[in-house]
Amino acid sequence: MIKIDNLILALEEQEEVKEIKRLNKKLEKDKELKTLIEEYRKNNDNNLLKKIENNELFQEYKEKETNLNILILKINQRLKELTDKGRCSL
Repeated sequence: MIKIDNLILALEEQEEVKEIKRLNKKLEKDKELKTLIEEYRKNNDNNLLKKIENNELFQEYKEKETNLNILILKINQRLKELTDKGRCSL
């Protein structure tokens, strides 16, 4: 458990994680983007979706989120390797 806690602390110190937290706060304050998202949820209008996806702040957030997801995937793969090594092959 201590090693997992240390891993979590190390992840929180990563620039990608810090950047996502910063961008998340900026997204919360972006009234125009929030309105677009709310309207899209009601109407599923592809024009609204394009406006959301073209938002520079949203694009930056999605890029950082993707990078973080890749990091998580790599960590999970490594953890799987470690746990597979500890199993009996019988």
